[in-house]
Amino acid sequence: MKNRQSFIFFIALLLISSGLFAQKRLLKKADEAFAAGEYFLAAESYEKIYEKLSSKTDKAEVAFKLGECARIMMNDRKAAKWYRKAVRYNVDRPTAWLYYGNSLKSLGKYEEAKIQFKKYQNLVPSDSRGKAGEKSCELALKWIANPTRYTVTEATDINSKYADFSPSFGKSKAEIYFSSTRESANGKTPSNITGQSYADIFVAKKDRKGKWSVPVPVEGNVNTQGSEGAAIVINGGSTMYFSMCKQAEKANLGCKIYKSRYNAGGWSDPVEVELTGDSSVTVAHPAVTKDELTMYFVSDSIPGMKGKGGKDIWVVKRSSPNGKWSKPENLGSKINTKGDEKFPYVRDNGELYFASDGHIGMGGLDIFKAVKNGKVWEVENMRYPINSSKNDFGICFYEDKKFGYLSSDRNRYINLFEFSMPDLIFTMRGKVIDSNTNQPLEGATVHLTSPSGHDAEITSASDGTFRFNLRPNTDYTVIASKPKYLSAVVDRSTKGLKTSKDFDVVLDLASIRTTFELPNIEYDVAKTTLRPESMVSLDKLVKLLNVNSHITIELSANTDFRGSDEYNQKLSEGRAKSVMNYLISKGIKADRLTAVGNGEKNPKVITSKTKNGREILRKYKFLKDGDVLTEEFINNLETDEQKEICHQLNRRTEFRVLRDDYGINAVKFGGGRK
Repeated sequence: MKNRQSFIFFIALLLISSGLFAQKRLLKKADEAFAAGEYFLAAESYEKIYEKLSSKTDKAEVAFKLGECARIMMNDRKAAKWYRKAVRYNVDRPTAWLYYGNSLKSLGKYEEAKIQFKKYQNLVPSDSRGKAGEKSCELALKWIANPTRYTVTEATDINSKYADFSPSFGKSKAEIYFSSTRESANGKTPSNITGQSYADIFVAKKDRKGKWSVPVPVEGNVNTQGSEGAAIVINGGSTMYFSMCKQAEKANLGCKIYKSRYNAGGWSDPVEVELTGDSSVTVAHPAVTKDELTMYFVSDSIPGMKGKGGKDIWVVKRSSPNGKWSKPENLGSKINTKGDEKFPYVRDNGELYFASDGHIGMGGLDIFKAVKNGKVWEVENMRYPINSSKNDFGICFYEDKKFGYLSSDRNRYINLFEFSMPDLIFTMRGKVIDSNTNQPLEGATVHLTSPSGHDAEITSASDGTFRFNLRPNTDYTVIASKPKYLSAVVDRSTKGLKTSKDFDVVLDLASIRTTFELPNIEYDVAKTTLRPESMVSLDKLVKLLNVNSHITIELSANTDFRGSDEYNQKLSEGRAKSVMNYLISKGIKADRLTAVGNGEKNPKVITSKTKNGREILRKYKFLKDGDVLTEEFINNLETDEQKEICHQLNRRTEFRVLRDDYGINAVKFGGGRK
């Protein structure tokens, strides 16, 4: 019996040892695949091992590596799952909290992500990525709430359930090249890196009805059993630069950049572009200027040159299209970060676009725009909706238009999306009315001007309306005029406006036979000195006189009944003179102005026939149409408050037109020629 128990124990021990050996072998295989960059293969092995592990330390480490595999393969949901397990087991890798926050951010869970970024800040306070991650969550929420004017729609005619990415226009906007892992690609064996088929370069063409054809692999000898992608097509569709990642017996041989020319048989045999002089260096994602003298590309390391961390963007130049490329130069810390910078794209105007997960962004990879100011790159996030919480990359524009395509996995698969920025539309819809009757004025001349030279003139319709189309970033002045009316003016501006807008304006034209009260004209108590608050109203009068340069006016000041007749007369004359002097100081000629003091002898008449009178009747219900604010009328009012209101109404400054052809014939109203 004792021997039997010993035998059973021996067998059990043998099985345990055998199981441990198998685990170690599988773990070694997974680690080797991970080190070789075969993340799909590594993840398969790590998942088999994970459930068999009993040590929390071992589980934490394997969960972290599963998170890394998922992150690199751009599977945010799986990345969040495994990083969550890693931090739960308190993995001895602080970056687990950083990457967990990033994966939550990519899932749009910004508040949860902020918690993980704060934890990372506590663990590694010297690393700015934790604070930047927290800030990016706050900005993402603001950008979503205040989107840019771009519109983004999925290119459903082109897309598949596989990865479709890195678009480039061909010889026109009706021809598009892109990378795809769809079933018709050459590489049938699943990649150990992504688990998908290897990518090929495809092309689609748009018919006259605006519908894209079924995408097909490009003609010629470009696509292989390996992976081709990130193509840029230039020179009217005749030249293509692209990345090729060759495979040999399931081994990843790294990526290189190739060039091909289009001929009658399709794309020619690709020729490798020599950039580093070291065949072991991986280079990819070419972005070439139209003249083929500058190329941006991506590499994680170049011998003898220091990168910024992760994948960086580099630049080479040459003096002629067939010349030798210069030594690669890193674009520096304004562009490159500790994270990855990929998929550069350069426009004809020199603007550089690229994807990054190291700059402050909304999710995984975000698209950024970089403009060179002297020798310094100025970088800005393209914001929502160009960017999303997911991975957004591989943008291209059609010529100089605000239209193009980008790739994103925001709708489950990595697919192509069309974007455009609608033109800003500004209009002015106006109406010309008689200010006294509020009735529309037909036949008024409405003149639109701007300092930039935009000049237009129309006539108001039978209902007094008019309409102008306005330009962006422009100041406008609109003047409405009609014989025997004072011209009216309004200023509007489209400068700084980020959204389209309709301006609604009303131009009140008053008969030149009207007496106009200047609102809010204030003087120091018992003095003729104008108070500062009077300047706003007087500056409007200056503008009116400049617009109506053909008139002369009489300025009259009026007082209330308190004080002697002589005192009030002198005070009113001084106040009218003060207004006149102010207008002269603003450039109005003195011979267009006459100052009159009325003292207390012209009490205010309340009438509904004028705009000012209607406003008074609406505001003060104790007054009636036709009331004359004489001393007797005021003394018979019920309350001191009502009396004071009427005294204030009597204290006023007015003007009326004396002549309407100043400098021409000088005709005085009611009389002959002077």
